[in-house]
Amino acid sequence: MEFDVVVLSRLLTFITLGFHIIMATIGVGVPVFISVAEFIGIKRKDKHYILLARRWARGYTILVAVGVVTGTIIAFQLSLLWPTFMQAAGHVISLPLFMETFAFFFEAIFLGIYLYTWERFEKPIYHWLLSIPVVLGASLSAFFITSVNAFMNAPQGFDIIDGMFANVQPLVAMFNPALPTKISHVLTTAYLTSAFILAAIAAFHLLKQRNLTYHKKALHFTMIGCFVFSLATIVNGDFSGKYLAVYQPE
Repeated sequence: MEFDVVVLSRLLTFITLGFHIIMATIGVGVPVFISVAEFIGIKRKDKHYILLARRWARGYTILVAVGVVTGTIIAFQLSLLWPTFMQAAGHVISLPLFMETFAFFFEAIFLGIYLYTWERFEKPIYHWLLSIPVVLGASLSAFFITSVNAFMNAPQGFDIIDGMFANVQPLVAMFNPALPTKISHVLTTAYLTSAFILAAIAAFHLLKQRNLTYHKKALHFTMIGCFVFSLATIVNGDFSGKYLAVYQPE
């Protein structure tokens, strides 16, 4: 069976995105739990929550490193495999793609500072404050990339004149009708997925009878996150269904 260039391009994009989305989803959600765990540890003076934050931060660093590699490959694929699309629509949706780069570097810079400043401050709360830019950077990266996907579901912010894009309005293109439901779905499910993964790790160690107090706290904390973000995902699913009924009824 022979495949044409388009089919092979789709297959390669599918493989790369299928792997990258795993790293990206966890990479968006885990910083939230790192930040909250450290905050709880500081307020309660509980060394177990502080240790949770430190260990999760180490694992998160590996995810970021792998995500950078796969994300770079995807950036090349957009230009090499889909040059016509990028040439035609690239200047319409280039703003969020460009801003995602800034969001990532913002996240990476503060992640490096966060990792290398444990126990360097007299007041631990100052170190916790460094986790906030990491959370914001990860979530903003998801926001900007998802806005591109939303644009492809509800394209706007341009006119087509003689087969060419004209009168381009990048902000209008980025803040399209599909964006609210898309971004809320991506963020809530990223947080939910990360909560379940972290809970599964804690549950596994509990089954192995390892450091019971530490892992019980980890499981309790992450399962609360699972419950909260499960409810948020249900609500978002309802809004997504209503959006599809209005904008894509067919």
